[in-house]
Amino acid sequence: MKSIAGDVRNAQEIVKALERRDEQAFDHLFVTRYTVLCRFAKAFVGSFEFAEDIVQEVFIHIWEKGLKLDKNKSLDSYLYVAVRNGCVSFIRRHQDKVGLEEIVSLQQEESEQNDFQKIWQAVESLPEQCRLILKLVVWEEMKYVEVAEYLGISVNTVKTQIKIAYRELRKKFSMQNLVLFYILAAKMNE
Repeated sequence: MKSIAGDVRNAQEIVKALERRDEQAFDHLFVTRYTVLCRFAKAFVGSFEFAEDIVQEVFIHIWEKGLKLDKNKSLDSYLYVAVRNGCVSFIRRHQDKVGLEEIVSLQQEESEQNDFQKIWQAVESLPEQCRLILKLVVWEEMKYVEVAEYLGISVNTVKTQIKIAYRELRKKFSMQNLVLFYILAAKMNE
């Protein structure tokens, strides 16, 4: 929970430190993002063990190569896309080792991944406070009162920001995509 809010405040400093391959910044990133990224990957590959391998590969790549991030791309967006790409690669590597039914299932999952990427980009395009509150409510499963206390704002502000978030997402997507958003959020929290 605290990782999202904390990183919103100092995301630029973390990115700059990661570009320099700063060990403390890397440790902070690993500690604050590893578990949630593993849950995200598990939603696609079905196994927490494989999900951990995929996420660890992403972190190894960041450590070995340093972080190169476009100025208009968020750190979270980069991490989730990198993990998603790792999941797609994993699925493709294992397609020839599975039967026809599983290939069809994997192709459906890949289609869901593409839908999720569009939804994730829409979430990332929300205003900062709106995006943060939506993530805390949906991904971290915090209640409005908890979010208000955590961020030092009123419950009415939380409700208003959630309404704005949903309104903006409805403008961009069909109801089917929003249902998928909730399904994937639930899978991440398993």
